[in-house]
Amino acid sequence: MRRGTKLDDPVTVEQVPNLEASQREIEEYLHEHQAYEVFDYLLKELMLKQPTDPLEHMLKCLRTEFPTGPLKVIVASPPGMGRAALAKRLAETFGLLYISAGDLLAEAGIHTEGSGLADEQTVVDLVLGRLRQATKNMQGWLLDGFPRTRFQTSFLKEESMVPAHVLLLKADEQWIRDRNASIREGEIEGKFISPEALEKKLRLHSCHTMAALEVYQEQLFVIDTKDGEDRVFSEMAGRIRILPRSLGPHPPPRVILLGPRGVGLQEHGGRLAERCGVVLVDAALVAKEGDAPEDDPLGGIGLRLRREDCAKQGWVLIANTMEDAQVQALQEDPCLVPTRVVALMASEETCVQRLRHILHDPVTGEVWTTLPKSDALRKRLVRKPQDQMSVVQEAHRAFRRSADVVMQAFNSAGRGARCLEIHADGPPLKVFNDLVDFVERPLALPAPDALAA
Repeated sequence: MRRGTKLDDPVTVEQVPNLEASQREIEEYLHEHQAYEVFDYLLKELMLKQPTDPLEHMLKCLRTEFPTGPLKVIVASPPGMGRAALAKRLAETFGLLYISAGDLLAEAGIHTEGSGLADEQTVVDLVLGRLRQATKNMQGWLLDGFPRTRFQTSFLKEESMVPAHVLLLKADEQWIRDRNASIREGEIEGKFISPEALEKKLRLHSCHTMAALEVYQEQLFVIDTKDGEDRVFSEMAGRIRILPRSLGPHPPPRVILLGPRGVGLQEHGGRLAERCGVVLVDAALVAKEGDAPEDDPLGGIGLRLRREDCAKQGWVLIANTMEDAQVQALQEDPCLVPTRVVALMASEETCVQRLRHILHDPVTGEVWTTLPKSDALRKRLVRKPQDQMSVVQEAHRAFRRSADVVMQAFNSAGRGARCLEIHADGPPLKVFNDLVDFVERPLALPAPDALAA
């Protein structure tokens, strides 16, 4: 056999192909560019539409703004919440065809201000006409106030029109009544509904809407509307950019998880590592081991992350702070650049409050979060120096400085989509669910120019 035709007998040492590195690069490329999602979308289109010219149809699909297919969104809410303004703004921002059942009825000369729901078949015919045209043009759409009943939902199913996102705006009925009264008094802008008609519409919403949206439980996301229109819109826009979890293979995750003392960093990191089947690397414990090469800016962390188990399985690196040189080294090493960077943003008050209840027994080493009944045991419990209020506050400030630097570094390198700040003052379970959702889903769709501005 000629020289250079076998891996163990190359022409030169430099020509030995690194098959493992090539496989990793290919996997990461396919994952980052949502290649599996694109093919999944194309196959679904062919199965549902069965076009006479499959190749031409696939080319039309790929000419849409998003390679995973046009966005399809349903926005629902109780009456009297200003849903139409938010829905129109969302459709305009993402370039979607805005389809309002109420507007279509008004154009047809049918008014329902005081009569509740219009004739169902009439509504269906009007809405489906617009949806079919949007589908023919490969255009994304946003449905405002449709479907309202199971009957209307059944027609969407028959037409194979499945939304990617269903946003349900929520508020209690008294807040809606107060808002309607403010509109009547001229205190805020909006469409006033007579109190009698409002009560009837609220009853109809309570009876029908959740039943109509029952088949969309996997796509449903509830948004509380009490915190102001801009915040609600921001949450709506962020939600519809999220892609569903991928069914395709993906490379081992590499996650940096930052957080202050008192946020439950070890607990969240440990649960995430266990769920993803990756290695948990605690920066503080690695630093204590002192096994750090002098010529590596990552020190002991780099040594640990390059071990075989981390390379094959992936890793979750938890840290309170990171140095600039460490961040730069991670970005420059293609084998270590993180796939996700998450900062758990809990307030200083929350961290102090959580740690002030933690006491230690110096005799047994036990940790107590509530005072024991025994007087003798209570007297010997102590609070560790690092849990003292002033120390926790200083550590929190150091974390905030470091988190800002880390996020800015990855944003500047064009990896902003991989970064997320999670508000961690709330229940730990919600924080963990948000963390898992971000790590396991594909990267979100790019923000439209209107949002980026």
